[in-house]
Amino acid sequence: MKSKIFETLAIKSKNIPNRLFAQAMEGNDCENGGQPSDRTINRYAKLADGKWGVALIEAVSVVESSLARVNGMIINKKNLDSIKRLADAFRKHNSESLLLMQITHSGERSGAFSDIVTLTPANKSNARYVSGDEIARIRDAFIEGGLLAEQAGMDGIDIKMCHGYFGGEMLRPSNTRDDKWGGSFENRSRFLREAIGEIKSALRQKDFILGGRFSMFEGIRGGCGTAGPDEIVEDISEMLDVVRTMDDLGMDFVNVSAGIPAQTAAITRPTETSKYLVLHHLRYTRAVKDLIRKENRSLTVIGSAYSTYKEEAPVIMEEMLSKGYVDACGFGRQIFADPLTPKKIASGEKVNWCLLCSGCSKLMVAQMNDGCIMYNDYYKEVNKKFKK
Repeated sequence: MKSKIFETLAIKSKNIPNRLFAQAMEGNDCENGGQPSDRTINRYAKLADGKWGVALIEAVSVVESSLARVNGMIINKKNLDSIKRLADAFRKHNSESLLLMQITHSGERSGAFSDIVTLTPANKSNARYVSGDEIARIRDAFIEGGLLAEQAGMDGIDIKMCHGYFGGEMLRPSNTRDDKWGGSFENRSRFLREAIGEIKSALRQKDFILGGRFSMFEGIRGGCGTAGPDEIVEDISEMLDVVRTMDDLGMDFVNVSAGIPAQTAAITRPTETSKYLVLHHLRYTRAVKDLIRKENRSLTVIGSAYSTYKEEAPVIMEEMLSKGYVDACGFGRQIFADPLTPKKIASGEKVNWCLLCSGCSKLMVAQMNDGCIMYNDYYKEVNKKFKK
């Protein structure tokens, strides 16, 4: 029987060779103000060799002022040529897979070395509260970032609206601002609508792919996936409205996630002791896919957290794809553990499955170069230095 994993998939007018999606994983290894270093470029060349259907470039900031990683990638005119070099290197190794860029603003998830900002009035953190005018400027930065990604040779973008970053904070019911950016769902989705509308109108390539990733349920009071600013119990009805909004905007895919790694990490990336929380991810993607099918919508649905299943992942993917619960399956930690995963699954070669040790996450939080401390000798040494 032919594997569903290796069936082609059409996203907009482009076909991808399989249903395996390399999620955005921050390597924290850029240089010279957010330009990809040789290490960065080599990481993506390795992913290209792995033959993923889609490879997503890591949480690339649209501003220089608010960064989650001290050596994170930044998309701006100054860095355009270096990002083009990354795209060219990827395509020299693989001309069939799609290369997308996730664009972001780190907001309240910015590092202490950076400008930590919030748009939520009741936020009790030490973040700086931003005005409506500044939000408009951040929107414009997303627009410019999306258009620069096109110039850099990307096949499309993924707007980051998940994991506690600026885009996710904007969507929360706890965003009770009294200006046009908060309060009602219409106001809280305005940022996405305006950014996508402006990007679409200015694109040179009409087949440029537009998508977004959001957390269906964040696990915090008033967070995404609740019914109001004072609610903690899950209610995903409004997040399904986000899906409808994305489809109405003519976007091409929705990348479904959950949780906030810095606050509710077990939801986002379950470990061995919390692995059954991955079932929520499967349920969320099925709910989104059911909505799209029922309402005759066209968004491609990408699921998340398949790294949790380790060697069982191919079986679970086959089931999810065969039953029509998802269109493609996303891996985060696994792309660090073994960037050649799709190629190895296809050939029957032994895969280095992620051990769910959270070593890569600990390096990321410590602002070190980030990668797999179990299988990669370089990151083993980085981890030894970190422990000292």
